[in-house]
Amino acid sequence: MVGFTLNLPVIKVTKVKIVTATSVPSLIQARQNRLVQLMEQLLQDGWTQTGIAEFIGVEFTTVYRWVKGKTVPEPDSRNFEKLARLSGGTSQTLQKYLDGEIPLSIYRQGTDSRVVTQVKKRSKSSNEKIKQEVLAKIRLLEPAEIAEIISVTAAFLAQQS
Repeated sequence: MVGFTLNLPVIKVTKVKIVTATSVPSLIQARQNRLVQLMEQLLQDGWTQTGIAEFIGVEFTTVYRWVKGKTVPEPDSRNFEKLARLSGGTSQTLQKYLDGEIPLSIYRQGTDSRVVTQVKKRSKSSNEKIKQEVLAKIRLLEPAEIAEIISVTAAFLAQQS
């Protein structure tokens, strides 16, 4: 029996993340899901969608789409920057959170309580102003019209649940 040694080159293995056409939607969906978690956290903290919209300077419907996971603000936009500031981070840390590089708990550790307090006060005063305007208009209506408004409002609220 003849012995021999085979000298093979050492191959270095490097992990590569392959992005395919089918994986792109899942990456987008993952970012949207993380944004939904962040928005839910803000709402649990006492924010309203209206208050968030006012602070960022966008329409209510924009915030609604973020809450429902339908859209995510562009990372290089002013909306992204303001959302980051509102939620306690920077554009860079928000990007890392949405990309799944850091968990929500780590991202939220930087929450600036001064911003939270400022926006909550602004939101409450804005909500009170709206309530006063609505009540003033309701007082001008007939009882049957008020009953209709209550009915329509109850139906709307039932759909939101």
